[in-house]
Amino acid sequence: MTLVALVVAHNLVFLFAYGSRYDEALARSGHDGSWGMAVAVVLAAGIGLFALASWRLFRLRAIARRLDATAGAYAPAVQGFGPRLLGLWWRLALVTIVLFVVQENLERLSIGEMLPGLGVLGSDQYRDATLIILGVTLAVAFVGALFRWRRDVLIARIAVALRRSHPLPDGPVRRPATHRDRRPESHVGRGLGVRAPPVPAL
Repeated sequence: MTLVALVVAHNLVFLFAYGSRYDEALARSGHDGSWGMAVAVVLAAGIGLFALASWRLFRLRAIARRLDATAGAYAPAVQGFGPRLLGLWWRLALVTIVLFVVQENLERLSIGEMLPGLGVLGSDQYRDATLIILGVTLAVAFVGALFRWRRDVLIARIAVALRRSHPLPDGPVRRPATHRDRRPESHVGRGLGVRAPPVPAL
């Protein structure tokens, strides 16, 4: 999610700042052909993971329906969507901003220019970079939090259905004895655990 947010936000920053001169600005700022390849790989991996996560949710939903987890009273104890979204968003935004600053400084360094430092977040060359990163990470975090929340809800439904179809006994389970002590009983008593003395001794 972080890499997807980074490449999308990076390209949008240059697109908003340079418009039709987007390709020229990328080439002038040290973005060679390897950057385009990296963007293609990251986006392809993101689409693949999105499809895989969607298939996983589809399978969990099919299992939950088959177990009839929604019958009767049901209230899964899972965290709400809002806290998940906010928690994921601020972490994703912070990491993406740091990676964006590091990347742009390294690219400027590779072509022999002065390091812009944190200026990449607010200069004319990177107009509205912070706002764009916040918007992109919010969209990515929304998708990620939605998938995670839906997954946990389905798992909770499945767990409720399994408990309902296989209830645990109320009391302790007593297992039948499989071995019986066939030694002669003691004349003194079980508490002392002593055998009876031989007859001649008596």
